[in-house]
Amino acid sequence: MIHSAALVLLLGFELCYYLLIVQTGVAEHYNSDLQTLFPMFIGGILGTVLGGFSWGGISKPIHKIIVALCLQLALSFSYPDYNIVTLALLGLSVGIMAPLGIYLFKAKQQRELLFALAIAYTIGTYFFTYDANNRVYMAVLFSLIALLSAFALRDYRVETDSKEVSHPYLQYLPLMIWIFLDSNLFETLSRHSDIDIWSEYTFTIIIFHLLGLLGAYFINISKTKKHILIAALFIGSYALSYLEWAFALAMLYPFTISYYNVVVFTTLSKEASMLKLAFMMIFVGWIASGLGLAVALSGVLH
Repeated sequence: MIHSAALVLLLGFELCYYLLIVQTGVAEHYNSDLQTLFPMFIGGILGTVLGGFSWGGISKPIHKIIVALCLQLALSFSYPDYNIVTLALLGLSVGIMAPLGIYLFKAKQQRELLFALAIAYTIGTYFFTYDANNRVYMAVLFSLIALLSAFALRDYRVETDSKEVSHPYLQYLPLMIWIFLDSNLFETLSRHSDIDIWSEYTFTIIIFHLLGLLGAYFINISKTKKHILIAALFIGSYALSYLEWAFALAMLYPFTISYYNVVVFTTLSKEASMLKLAFMMIFVGWIASGLGLAVALSGVLH
């Protein structure tokens, strides 16, 4: 029971940190300038790779997580004013957390995953419009909660027999596509003054995030049908964004985000190889989202 609650809080508030501090905090503070943010991107990739290897005497995933969260907490006190070194270190700490946080979950712990995502999407949506330059207390609080949760899990052992055998690399391609499409649409909408869904429909977005999580939990269909459904949801979301139907978009897009992220996390949590998971997180996480951001800034798709 304690381990389940700690897992929920660890992943939930680390995702809050990523959403409100990294993705919409630091990025917004530096106006999504890719050149300025490049050290954080490189640090993230290096951290993700580092998370997949043994650190000598520190080999357990939870012990690596504690080290990464201590670094993240220390850096949070400097938010949002970072230099090239501290941006790289921030990326490093978040990058280490990316594969390790997912690896902690057993393949069948979907209920804990849903609660963690519910925390992240509720808090992330509610504070989305809060001034990005005044989130230092969020950065510290989220890091502290995640760190205390990690300490509660210090004796936790991942049951590797609950993991599946390694997936072929090709099976991760759809996950990259969904994250790319999400990153591109999210950044586009964040910069679109005529479709300000987060400030106008905050509670509608929260409700449909939660409905998306419930849909992913209760809709029992094959893996292929799940990806077909996600494709249809993204087509609908993009169509509504082009039509600028804000209220409909505030319902469909959050549902899409929640639904596809459950599929992504569940698929990744079944990966038996820690090293392969870290390798795939470089593409599924950093590269796919980075390309989505770059395309959004270029205005090619919108």
